[in-house]
Amino acid sequence: MSYRKVLTDRVCAQLALSTAVGRFAQVMFDVTVVIFVVEDLHRPAAAGLAVLLATLPGLLLSPLSGSFLQGRNVTGWMAADYVIKAAATLGIAFGASADAGGVWLLWGLALLSSLTSAFGNVAFRSYVALSLPAELRGPANGLDSMIAGLAAMAGPALAGIAVAVFGGRHSVAVVGVAFLVAALVAAASGRTTPEAGGEVGLRSAVEAVRGILVHPVLRGLTGVYFMYQVSVGVLVVTLPQLVSAGFGADSSWVGISWSIAGMAGIVASLAAGHRISDGAERRFLTIGAAVTLVGVAGLFLHSTVFWLAAMFVLLGLAVGPMDVGLLSLRQRVLPENGATAVLAVSSSLNMAGYPAGAMVGGLVAGLGLGAQTGVAAGCALAALLLCALLPAGSLHARRTSAGKTAQEAAESPTA
Repeated sequence: MSYRKVLTDRVCAQLALSTAVGRFAQVMFDVTVVIFVVEDLHRPAAAGLAVLLATLPGLLLSPLSGSFLQGRNVTGWMAADYVIKAAATLGIAFGASADAGGVWLLWGLALLSSLTSAFGNVAFRSYVALSLPAELRGPANGLDSMIAGLAAMAGPALAGIAVAVFGGRHSVAVVGVAFLVAALVAAASGRTTPEAGGEVGLRSAVEAVRGILVHPVLRGLTGVYFMYQVSVGVLVVTLPQLVSAGFGADSSWVGISWSIAGMAGIVASLAAGHRISDGAERRFLTIGAAVTLVGVAGLFLHSTVFWLAAMFVLLGLAVGPMDVGLLSLRQRVLPENGATAVLAVSSSLNMAGYPAGAMVGGLVAGLGLGAQTGVAAGCALAALLLCALLPAGSLHARRTSAGKTAQEAAESPTA
């Protein structure tokens, strides 16, 4: 019933749909561009840099982007982000080539597609945090986590189908059209300005970062989720070798394992969104981190593929309480002023854990499977220990979008 109530909010439903299409398009962008550049242009080195340029600049600019969004039409700028991504993607599809000029065009357009990423990433979460009543935020967060899980699981498969049907270059163009669809859906949701405007510039961006670092709950959440994502990133790099050398299975089990985790994650996200309540967020995060640790540690026991599948069921089930717990607790402690900027910075810091983990996984690859799995398990353990350090108790009061004061949960740090 609660999910039905969330979807009866027209703006929320349309922003969720736009976010879903945009996330699918982003996952498909990474896959189709790599295939196009490697197989059609025969420039594998250029492909890796293109994906990096399509991701990293947006993360680095998120403090400025978040402060810019304060007091502005978040749905309009969400649409603008997707229009820019559509133009850049279509430009890559029809302009990139194997010569030097074509490769530089590829890199430049990949960079362009990243610059406004925070606008698209934050709009839905800003609306949920500042415009929805408190009783609907849990289900909305479950929906958010489910969308991310669906995109991660089905996006690569859709990209593979697009490449098979349309070819490398035209599959990239299909992704550009998907971004346009996401932009149209966002624009149709109407103007949404959930908070008053604020200062835009380097000072406000620094304040947004400082606001996270000095706030005991936001700082703790950043540490918990960053370490969790590092563990996942290490595992992504480790899994192909683990499947073949550890479990003696066919390489197809790499994709099968992540699909199993994705399906379990979707179910867990919906369940967590339905069950979570104010004050339960830290318990959800602790459960998620603990289940992640068990799933990763279980990979030390090289057994049959059924054991591998069981561990990835656990890893998928951990996603729901981790994501929904993070989103719900972060929403409850957002400051009265500058909430959108804090959301943008916090989301970027959390996302940074995944590429950091992938890098760490690559660096320790030469030390063997035991070392790689041990690092992943160690990061999961660190996330669990950090959950125990999250402040509990009553949080400062924060005004809702209707101007009423809601008593929200967190405890000030003791001296």
